[in-house]
Amino acid sequence: MVNFKTTQTIKNLTLSAILVSLGVIFSFIDIMISRTAFPFLPTAKIGIANIIILIGVYAFDFKISLSMSILKAALTGLILGNMISFMISMSATLVSFIIMFLAHKGFKNKTSMVGVSVLGGFAHIVTQLIVVSIVYRLGDLVILYGALLVFVSLITSIIIGIVSNKLFSYLNGRNLMGNTINDEISRR
Repeated sequence: MVNFKTTQTIKNLTLSAILVSLGVIFSFIDIMISRTAFPFLPTAKIGIANIIILIGVYAFDFKISLSMSILKAALTGLILGNMISFMISMSATLVSFIIMFLAHKGFKNKTSMVGVSVLGGFAHIVTQLIVVSIVYRLGDLVILYGALLVFVSLITSIIIGIVSNKLFSYLNGRNLMGNTINDEISRR
């Protein structure tokens, strides 16, 4: 006899692994597109991989979605970056994930996926700027550059939120998300 909980755990693990893999692939694509779209902001990225993290926040519990965020940041950092960029990325990933998760869970009926995306994008940029200013001791230069990044982040976070919402609705409508943990919790 197959245990439902074990089957559900395997489905959640498989789906989250596929989403993390897509997140890493989207990070590669993001770098290529962002270099073309923002040649005047060499460190700016659109944040395409955040689509996957947002879907994780909405589909899974804290533990699985946090694991997805950490794995995506770690794999991307190991493949594409160096130790300092990894540290900057990981700290920003953790802070933005916590902000997005709290915004989604705390204000479930009061905020949309776009709002959660904007909050996460803002937290990500601010955390990166703080870490960069501490590591490199750049002072006011970081604030000036940061103002441009915050503006770009606002626009891209809105777009990412809209795309994430459409994709999440599509996946749920096609029952491709299966019965995720959050589906099970909401039925109780």
